[in-house]
Amino acid sequence: MKSSRRLAVWLLAGLFTTGTAQLLRAADWQAPKDDLVSEKELTNYFQVQKEAIDNWRAAGEAIEGSQSSNMAIALALRNDEKFKASLASRNMSMDEYGWVGAKVWLAYGVLQREKAIADTQKEIDQQNKTNEQKLADLKTKLAQYEKAQANGNRVMTTEDRDAAIKSAKSDEQSALDEAKQHADEAATAHQELTKAESDAATAENLAKNPPSDVSTDDRLGYIDQKKSEAQSFRDTARQAKTKEDDALKAQSESKAKTVAAHNRSANPDLPVTDGDKADVKKQNDEAISSIKGEIADTERGIKILDESLASLTKNFQQPGTDKVPQPNVELLRKHRTDFEQALGLAKPAAK
Repeated sequence: MKSSRRLAVWLLAGLFTTGTAQLLRAADWQAPKDDLVSEKELTNYFQVQKEAIDNWRAAGEAIEGSQSSNMAIALALRNDEKFKASLASRNMSMDEYGWVGAKVWLAYGVLQREKAIADTQKEIDQQNKTNEQKLADLKTKLAQYEKAQANGNRVMTTEDRDAAIKSAKSDEQSALDEAKQHADEAATAHQELTKAESDAATAENLAKNPPSDVSTDDRLGYIDQKKSEAQSFRDTARQAKTKEDDALKAQSESKAKTVAAHNRSANPDLPVTDGDKADVKKQNDEAISSIKGEIADTERGIKILDESLASLTKNFQQPGTDKVPQPNVELLRKHRTDFEQALGLAKPAAK
């Protein structure tokens, strides 16, 4: 039922483009040569139209049962006493009513096209604003990577940089602990070395100069024993020396790691090893290529949006639009809400 009522309203709207002027004739009215609708004519039209729609809604079933086209509705309007009374009360002829309606709908078409273009322009402007900001951000990012590539650095976020510094400081402390441990090992090995060398020297001296209390018969055995002990101490000394050298080497390596870790904490974006440098260069190259692609895509998107608006504006310039008098358009613009409420296109404003 509601759909049939809406159909009746829109069929009435179509009335003005399908020959209403021929069906609703009056000999006492002539269309103005300038095709301009007066404010009084427009107001009368709205009032008549609203009363007609109210009557049709009240008699919706009868209309649906007997009227099935805009021509039939036009005939019904011509013979409808309430409708004729509504026209007469405003000193408006059937022919004038039809002419005003036709001009109003033409002007409304212009306003609708203007609104469509304005809405599209607003949407495109918002999208372009977003795209322009994205483009600016991408160009800033590209500049960062190009500068980093030129300097051989890696690009890092604040979070990445903080994490890298924290990790480097942790590595530095670990390397310091290792260096201390190796220093202690070297000191212990050195003590072992010193003692072993001292013991070896004592044994060798005794072998060369046996004590006087060693008998002649025991002398050779004693000398051989001391020489053996001296050799054993020398072997121990060599082992201690190896331990000391290894510990000192490890200490030196730990100190180097300490320096490297300290440098990383001071400059986390600067690669140190050749492998790191190669990785950073590759990462920067890939990032630069990807960002340039995004920039190109974003610029194409902006261009497409601008072209789509121009195309839409051109398509909306339908034949005959330029023949609609601008004063009629401006008059309807002023009373657009009244028009839409009278035609049932918009709900009445809440009181």
